[in-house]
Amino acid sequence: MATSGAQTERRHEEPFVRQFSIFLPNRVGQLGELLDVLDQAELELAGISVVDSTDWAVVRMIFTECGKAREVLTRHAIAFTECEVLAVLLEEPGSLHRLCKTLVAAERNVQFAYPLLIRREGRPAMVLHVDDFLLGRQVLIKHGFTVLDHEDV
Repeated sequence: MATSGAQTERRHEEPFVRQFSIFLPNRVGQLGELLDVLDQAELELAGISVVDSTDWAVVRMIFTECGKAREVLTRHAIAFTECEVLAVLLEEPGSLHRLCKTLVAAERNVQFAYPLLIRREGRPAMVLHVDDFLLGRQVLIKHGFTVLDHEDV
């Protein structure tokens, strides 16, 4: 299969990052308990975002080892879902603004975003969940953005 220019840092055709959304009761200490479980399992976090509501919090996490994360969460009966998200390298000042303008021009909606904890070659990266993952990815790649895959994080 032929490639169409810069795609991912490793030149993969279908870059994506797997995100785990973990549902926790919105009570004091719940995040700390979750982090204790992850630390004991020696799971490394590449990204985290916490969104709370009155009763529940959604903790979005990207792990460096998806299979191990899935196994640990399941073993500890921690409720979670998984989805694909885009991780995009911000290579220069103004990249985030240009990224957003590119997605708007393609009529793609960013449903949520957060930065990765890791940096690639000293540069930050953002996690994005867009309303059409495949089209969003294609548009960003076409416009010269470096879209990371899970091996990159």
